[in-house]
Amino acid sequence: MRHDLTIDQLDVGHPARPAAAAALSTSAAGAAAFTLFAYLTTQVRPVRAGSPWQGDPYDAVVTFTMFFVPLLGALGAARALLCRRDRPLPHYRIEQVLRAGLVCTLLVAATLATDWAAVAARADRASWDGDTPWLIASLLPLTGVTAGNLLLHRRAIRRLPKPVRGAEDTGGTEDTGGDWLDDLAPLATLLADPRSRTWRALAALIGRAKVLDFVRLRFTLLAAAAAVAAGLLVATGMASGEGWPGVLLFTVETAVFAGGTFAFVMICNSVLRFAAPPPVSTTSRAARIAATAGALTLPVALALRDTAWQLLGLGDQVDSIGQWAAATLAFALLTGALTFGATATAIRK
Repeated sequence: MRHDLTIDQLDVGHPARPAAAAALSTSAAGAAAFTLFAYLTTQVRPVRAGSPWQGDPYDAVVTFTMFFVPLLGALGAARALLCRRDRPLPHYRIEQVLRAGLVCTLLVAATLATDWAAVAARADRASWDGDTPWLIASLLPLTGVTAGNLLLHRRAIRRLPKPVRGAEDTGGTEDTGGDWLDDLAPLATLLADPRSRTWRALAALIGRAKVLDFVRLRFTLLAAAAAVAAGLLVATGMASGEGWPGVLLFTVETAVFAGGTFAFVMICNSVLRFAAPPPVSTTSRAARIAATAGALTLPVALALRDTAWQLLGLGDQVDSIGQWAAATLAFALLTGALTFGATATAIRK
């Protein structure tokens, strides 16, 4: 059978499909192993006590990835249910699922690199105990699996043929034939109980064009609302486990996690195409990118606060949570403003 180099779907016997299946299955296994590892080394106190990566900036990385990796992995696994072996596979679907698996693997790789950096720097050396060598040794199999998974993804992506691209303007993003929202209705239909009227009604509601268009048009606002809700949940969970930290610290924790979550969702939407954005003005595009950059500044400032204060000569001046919150907010606003100006100028050119 001849397989064209440029197609919009993969036939049942296409050689890229086994490579994609291997990459996705390994990615799922790696994400599950990493989630267990991250939970044990951050939430189980006797294990965490001797961890070289228990403090910032190392802990700030795993604080986010231990949530994002399983979440993105679960979304990818759910969508992969539509990738049936005995049916042709839309190119945009397998490409986006592969990208999701690759992003998961890159998040794991970034966390492992951070942990290895903590080991090399002998971070928190005074707290190392008899379990520390075992913790360090546990990085080895995870690192091997992650490296192998990156190679599998590279092979799968290289074997994937080029899709037929649309010519319409999509507001700065390339038209790949569909987004994740397009698969909500068939996925709901696949999972729905045919005997349940509620499930059938829900599947029909999800499939309505007006509902999907509403989400695409207001994706940024919905992402912001979801990020704030996630930040509140995380801050509340920390407060219930470690005691009420006070209104200011609770607000800061909520804002930091909400900012990181919003930035992650917006960046992922650009890479993975959760919701294909409608055409927008130059100002709106620049504002969206600036908001993402400003939100990302919050967790980055948390992770690198000590280094940043020293470089700016503020090491002895920023010694309270109020001062840190004010300085971080100023950094975020400055980053957003600079990004807006640079992006608007670049788009106009």
